[in-house]
Amino acid sequence: MKKIAVFVMLLFSISIFALKIPEAPVAYDSDLNPIYQVDVGEIQIGFQVLGEGEPLLLLMGLGGTMMNWPKTVIDMLSYEYQVILMDNRGMGYSTDLDKPFTYDMLSEDVIAFMDAIELDKAHMLGFSMGSVFIQYILIHHPERVDRAILNATAFDTTHTLENLYQHANAELPSEGPVKKQLDIVVDWYVNPEVFETVQNKVLLIHGREDLILEPENSLTLAGFFENCWLVFFQDNTHYLIYENPVDFAYVCLDFLKHKR
Repeated sequence: MKKIAVFVMLLFSISIFALKIPEAPVAYDSDLNPIYQVDVGEIQIGFQVLGEGEPLLLLMGLGGTMMNWPKTVIDMLSYEYQVILMDNRGMGYSTDLDKPFTYDMLSEDVIAFMDAIELDKAHMLGFSMGSVFIQYILIHHPERVDRAILNATAFDTTHTLENLYQHANAELPSEGPVKKQLDIVVDWYVNPEVFETVQNKVLLIHGREDLILEPENSLTLAGFFENCWLVFFQDNTHYLIYENPVDFAYVCLDFLKHKR
């Protein structure tokens, strides 16, 4: 009887992380990992699934695609977790319509994508604009988030466009989906007090030399999340994940695996 119970338990533990994935990929990356597309309302979302374990959904920042995550970070995380990479609307393998973007739209795309692949809940890691999507989800859909990692985040992006023109590591476009992201980059402001009721465990991780989204944002937010880790990297900038990918991944793994 005990053997049957254990078998059923193992079967259940595997099945809860089974995703609804299209049979045929639309492309392959340079390592021959499949890339899929799934219908999400009026658009299609491109995504990849790498590794096995508890699901960990990664959300990229402004101007980036899922291919822009550092390979070291992906390799380290996918060794222990089922890493799900998605392209934001209009980026990479995700399609777009002739509509202006809003933070609500792009954040709700994440929830609709989760619904489409039958992912009820996941750990989430967001970089820059991607971390703002997770803030939105923590406010409006906290039940869809297990643990949340907010890298280079901000609760007030009022001065972000000015900072980008001065300190971005690439030229800013004048058209296309990235321009539509730039059009909303200053639109996010929430009173940090809204996070006082959030029960999810949250990691705030920020480079001390970030001149695009000031690290004081994370310091302030840490005072409102009830279950929060705050980690600063002393000599790193907004692009911490590229400058120090190994230590970044180790901090994320420590947080995700910490059970107390």
